[in-house]
Amino acid sequence: MASSPQFSSTPIQRALQVYAKELLQLDNATGSNVSRQQILRVLLTRDAVEHRLKAIENTPTSVLAVVLDGLSKLDNKLQDLAPAMISDGKLADCRRSRQPDETAWWWWLEPNVPESPHWLDRFDWLWNFLSASSLVVSASFLTITAQAFSVVGGFDLLQTLSTLSQATGLVVIAGGTLTSRGQRLVKTTLKKLNIPPYFYSEVTLGASLLLLLVSYGVYNSLPQFSQYYYHKGLAAQRSGNLYVAVEYFKESIAFDPEATAPHNHLAEVYQNLEKFQEAEVEYQDGLLKGDIVALNGMGTLSLAAAENESSESFGELSGLLDAEVLFRIGLDQVAADNIQLKAVLHRNLGITLMKRGDVEDISEIEQQALLKEAAKHFQTSINLEKTIVSETTHPGQGMAYCYVAALNEKNGAHKDAAENWTICQRRGYPASLEEYEDILRLGANSVGLQLNTKHILESNLN
Repeated sequence: MASSPQFSSTPIQRALQVYAKELLQLDNATGSNVSRQQILRVLLTRDAVEHRLKAIENTPTSVLAVVLDGLSKLDNKLQDLAPAMISDGKLADCRRSRQPDETAWWWWLEPNVPESPHWLDRFDWLWNFLSASSLVVSASFLTITAQAFSVVGGFDLLQTLSTLSQATGLVVIAGGTLTSRGQRLVKTTLKKLNIPPYFYSEVTLGASLLLLLVSYGVYNSLPQFSQYYYHKGLAAQRSGNLYVAVEYFKESIAFDPEATAPHNHLAEVYQNLEKFQEAEVEYQDGLLKGDIVALNGMGTLSLAAAENESSESFGELSGLLDAEVLFRIGLDQVAADNIQLKAVLHRNLGITLMKRGDVEDISEIEQQALLKEAAKHFQTSINLEKTIVSETTHPGQGMAYCYVAALNEKNGAHKDAAENWTICQRRGYPASLEEYEDILRLGANSVGLQLNTKHILESNLN
């Protein structure tokens, strides 16, 4: 190292020469051959240089520049040797014995040595990409479930817990993956958990995949949520809480729009509330899917609307004709083993034909033909019901006897009428307000007042 002649034997120059000598010896002993004693000599020599440097602060600038230039070159050499010094914790051991000030940077060389990338780090770009992709898909599932949960304008406890758990996980993992602040927080947390740095991306990916599985699990469970609210709707319908039932059936539909049963029951509740247009919309969903239960429901809607003066959806005669067509189509398509639905369709078709026979502007021959066919359908319904083995009663059970009794009276068969009215009174369970009103109007000796009405608001669709 070149120097001014007047400084060749000064304390600072001698300190620099010793520093250069120790660095050379340390450089010759590379890798594991570097001893703690050699490291200490280099660092203590650098301490001495720093001490001498403070003593010449008032030296002319030109001379001081020469000294600092030489020191800079030696310090660069020291930093080049840093990897050998910090290996196996040797530098840290030396530092513990000396307890140097943090301003003595040469005792703290670790930050100047970049960590060698772990072989697993080469795949970090892939893990990060998969993490981001998982978060995007999770967000999609979360959006779908949140929309289903909020369909009626509010969240219950079950919905709130499900949505908040997913949303919180999404925010935390997305923040830790996509923002620098979040990445620092994640690294700090994982470091406290003693997870090696080369596993950080893998851990984040694992958390993202876990969130994806949870989100998909909730999304895949939407049909179960639908069933949950569907059964709550049935319970509300049975207890007569029709407006509550409407909300539950709407929830059920939101979770599983493809299920026809909630649409049908919602239509039935609307029908009981005389909201015929709303009921028609719900039945039409099942009709488009070829659901026979919905077809029967649409027939009963046509039948009810035909007699309702406030309804503008159907004319009286056209409503009865629509009902007749729907019930006949239903009987053509209903499965042979669906005995209860077949019995319902025959009974409903009989009611429709009977009411058509009461219309004044048809001939007596046409009227008798309609009433005769109606009687046949009522009898078929009775015969089918006799084959049903059940310990419980159901809506519409035994009601065919009531209509047969009314036809007996029309035909003057008063003995048969009395017998059938007795059976009607004992076995009849009106399935709807319309059926109950029919028997109140047609029944002899106020038999309608003695009917069991426990099923009157329940489902007649299944």
